[in-house]
Amino acid sequence: MGKLFLASVRMLYRNRQALFWALAFPIIFAVIFGLFDFDTPADIRVALVDTPSMMQQAHDGVEKALKQVGFFEVTGAQDLDAGKQQVADDETDVVLELLPGMAYPQMTMRVYYGEGNPQQNQVALSALSQIVNQMNLTLSDVTKPPVTMQEEAISSKHVSYYDFILPGLVAMGVMNYSITGMAIALSRYREQRILKRILATPLRPMKFLSAQVLAHLLLALVQAVLILAVGMALFGGHVYGSLVAFLVLVVVANLIFLNIGFAIAGRASTPDAASGVANAVALPMMFLSGVFFEVSMLPGFMQAVVKFLPLTPLIEAMRKIAVGGLPITACGAQLWPLAIWVVVSFALARLNFSFAEKG
Repeated sequence: MGKLFLASVRMLYRNRQALFWALAFPIIFAVIFGLFDFDTPADIRVALVDTPSMMQQAHDGVEKALKQVGFFEVTGAQDLDAGKQQVADDETDVVLELLPGMAYPQMTMRVYYGEGNPQQNQVALSALSQIVNQMNLTLSDVTKPPVTMQEEAISSKHVSYYDFILPGLVAMGVMNYSITGMAIALSRYREQRILKRILATPLRPMKFLSAQVLAHLLLALVQAVLILAVGMALFGGHVYGSLVAFLVLVVVANLIFLNIGFAIAGRASTPDAASGVANAVALPMMFLSGVFFEVSMLPGFMQAVVKFLPLTPLIEAMRKIAVGGLPITACGAQLWPLAIWVVVSFALARLNFSFAEKG
């Protein structure tokens, strides 16, 4: 059995295309996402309309307050029409116009913004509202407001978007290679009549398949460790929980996805057909099961559907360990679906796969 396992590992190593999909492809994803800074708010361009000389003091005060906000990029506009045109031409995001009131220091700040970026607009309006409130307190000569707020930071772990996405990239890599790699490999063995020849030898088919599974399990662990190492070493990713528990989930997931690969290989007549079916199975899970975003962002009916996909509880459990720092015993709600999928996927593989050639 040991020699057969080593032979299976060598076969995987010699298949350069398979190694690319198993190792290089998910690492490329980890590097690409690491190059983006998702946690720093984007700069918001604010154009302040020029005001008459009698409003210059107010203009200067507002401009100074705007520049104190780290994500505001302050520019000017000759008049309101010019400012609106800048918004239309995507040269600025927000236009501010100061209008005099009945008597100084009364004035009105009118805010104009484009409708194309509601989230950015919400951030800008919130910051502007705070500026207006502070100016009202200052102009009202309120040096000691009756209600104050005290802030105190408590030491805690910093969870970035990259920390959130890193477990998803590991799960995606394991899924893609286990399903696609196994389905194509077994279809190719059948096409080359290797499976048929094994039946004519003293070698038990179960030993051959077990060696293949063990080799893929080893590669899945290497793949997971490499993705985590790249994410943690190059881009500051974190695994706050147990790495051993995390890798246990990798092994369980690999069993599920390898079984799905077996089932696909049992139905596909050629490696090309196996590749097409495998992608049709894996791609929807990759985009719907929460690799890149929370499942809660999906419509309600889709959330009810995707919770039955094997990748969804896997990613949830991985994030509980890696991001939440929880023990694997806290992942009971995810482990039960995964256990059911181990049984269901094995039944599908047993039902669909055989060593006989497709008719």
